Amino acid sequence: MSKETSLETMDLTKPKRSPRFGLWVYVFLGLALNAIIWGGALTYLKKAKPKFVSKMAIILPGGNVGANVNLPSIGQASSSSTAASGGSSLDPRANYQYILNDEPVLEEAAKLLNIKTSELGKPKSKLIDNTSILQVEIEGPSAEEAQERGFALYNTLMAKVSKLRKDEIARRDDGTQATLDMAKIKLAESQKKLAAYKSRSGLSTSDQVKEVAVSLEQLRKQRAEMLAQDILISDRLQQLSNSLGLSVDEASAAFTLQSDPIYQQNLRDFSESSATLTTLSSKWGENHPNVVREAARQKNAGNAISDRASFLLNRPLSLQELARINLNVTGSAGKESLYRDLVAVQAEQSGIAGQAEELGRQIENFDDRLRDLTQKQLELDRLQRDAQVAEAVFASSLAKIDLSKSDIFTAYPLAQLVSPPSLADEPASPQPRLVLAGAFVGSLFVSTGVFLLWKRKAMEQKRQQEVEIAEVAELPTLRAIPNSDRSKTGQSR
Repeated sequence: MSKETSLETMDLTKPKRSPRFGLWVYVFLGLALNAIIWGGALTYLKKAKPKFVSKMAIILPGGNVGANVNLPSIGQASSSSTAASGGSSLDPRANYQYILNDEPVLEEAAKLLNIKTSELGKPKSKLIDNTSILQVEIEGPSAEEAQERGFALYNTLMAKVSKLRKDEIARRDDGTQATLDMAKIKLAESQKKLAAYKSRSGLSTSDQVKEVAVSLEQLRKQRAEMLAQDILISDRLQQLSNSLGLSVDEASAAFTLQSDPIYQQNLRDFSESSATLTTLSSKWGENHPNVVREAARQKNAGNAISDRASFLLNRPLSLQELARINLNVTGSAGKESLYRDLVAVQAEQSGIAGQAEELGRQIENFDDRLRDLTQKQLELDRLQRDAQVAEAVFASSLAKIDLSKSDIFTAYPLAQLVSPPSLADEPASPQPRLVLAGAFVGSLFVSTGVFLLWKRKAMEQKRQQEVEIAEVAELPTLRAIPNSDRSKTGQSR
């Protein structure tokens, strides 16, 4: 019994130990992981091919200057370009960025370099905020090759943009050319109609109507002046007639007779015959042959005077009336002066009356011509307006084509290489410092992790040990119970 009791006591007092990893296991694990990290880093540095990066910057300057052409008396044509910075919804730099990464552009650049497109790779581009700059990076196996790839990419980009500009101008010209051809046909038709109407109507310009109107007004003004002079001369003629005791009609008849040479010759014959008859009558009687012959001569001369006066004045006049209106009768010096003035005034009045009559006929002719030209001017103005509109459309379309050819940066703004492809001093990858720093940080993290893992395992083992010791500490209470009681207790169980 004592032997059994001692063995039982020994089993109860000896703590139970759970298996655990030793410290060297964690040390080996940490060394293995660090070896993997550093081995991979060193292998990468040794095996990786170096890559050099060439950087360049492309700028899109401010908006292009627009053009505005004014054509006097025809119209105007204008051309303007979109600003290079674009608007809030459109940025030309994004278009250039897309073209730069387009597969055909990359293939053309690779063809210039005699390499495959896969070897060239795709460039990295970045839009600088608040600027019109596009920054581009391209990789290469060496600094020189990376720089060459940058220049090749830029040249290919410019060639592509230039081709797109030409296509844009060609499409724009096609539409404008159709408009120009149509405008040219309309212009030819309108000019043909205008020329035919000018030839048919005799009205070539609107200035002709103005000239006729001005001439008509001048003639009316001259006629008004003539009529005013005629009134003044008529008044003066009336005054002279009153002074001479003759009416204006009688004075006019006297002037008519005075200007007729036949009447004046007959009048001289009658005067001579009358004078001879008076002389003969004083010597001989009425029945004397000479007196009878001279009396017959006087009678014939009187009849000739009456007939000629009736013919000139369109009315019969007696010798007494003719004697009263005879201007050849001499009197006082004042009366002779009045006769001379009467003759001069009558001649002046006749001239003014003739001029006024002629002006009246001219005014009537010009008035008819003005009415005719005014009606024709309406049609001429309409045809000229149609021709002017057609000319304006044609000239504007032609100017627009010329301006569009000179304005080649409307759709694709001008791009300039503000910073040429750079020549890298050192490779962009691999970077030994960065790789070693990364390996060091990774090694530090791995070592810390393994240490914490070992620490956690050690703490768990320590807690388990403490639990086992606490269980062993309860064994003295069991020893204090007698063996008989323990046996009873065991039997009862």
